[in-house]
Amino acid sequence: MDRQINRFNSRWDRSTWLILLIILACCVGQFFLDFTIWPFIISVLVLVYVIVLFKSIYYVIDGDRLIVYDFFRPKEYPISQIREVNRTKLNLAGPATSLTHRIAVKFKDRSIMKSFLPLILSPDCEHEFVKKLREVNPDILTDIE
Repeated sequence: MDRQINRFNSRWDRSTWLILLIILACCVGQFFLDFTIWPFIISVLVLVYVIVLFKSIYYVIDGDRLIVYDFFRPKEYPISQIREVNRTKLNLAGPATSLTHRIAVKFKDRSIMKSFLPLILSPDCEHEFVKKLREVNPDILTDIE
């Protein structure tokens, strides 16, 4: 049987662009506050780092595994252990670039996350993402249809 691999990028929305705009404003502001080039160069490097960091966040559904890439480091989670996937407004840290379009993935066994907190993600196509998860584990409860 062929294994299907699905990749979902992390969503970039207004909140993501606002963060980048604030960093860019700090870069330009540094140049006008201190007329030397080094603060400007350091600020631009920070902006490039944040963009690379944001672009390195994505999610892969590979067979029965959910693989979350965060700064090019993969972390695997068993889809069979997912209990529910719901929209959330929690601003917990997680591999999610959006601050407004987030979903919380809760597992049956807390030892998977080593915490009571859910896994916070922001896939660009929420409906398709949840649909693919439910194809592997139809028992997942969700408010996303």
